Amino acid sequence: MNKCSLKILSKNDLGFISMPENQNIIHLCFNNILINFSKEDFFTFRRIVKDIFKENEPISFPDGRERILLNSPYQGINFSFNQIEMAELVRSLDEAYYMERIYSYLQ
Repeated sequence: MNKCSLKILSKNDLGFISMPENQNIIHLCFNNILINFSKEDFFTFRRIVKDIFKENEPISFPDGRERILLNSPYQGINFSFNQIEMAELVRSLDEAYYMERIYSYLQ
């Protein structure tokens, strides 16, 4: 992330979602994940995550923990979240989406 002015779209104990002013980029920092999206890709990602959270049951990992798996488009790169983390990610994505929409209307 460069040093331009950031608008925080969502923030909690697990991370934040921000948007540099006058750019078509949204940063998602959640636990140890940092992903940069175009606005359109962020909206698509939000929809996919919400669908996965709604439709997929947690699976048992070898350590006995139940986790929801989020596949990336890259073979061998996947993300796993417990139920609480996934719910918080969905809440953060929703909050960031609505804040971005509000900022876009104000411009």
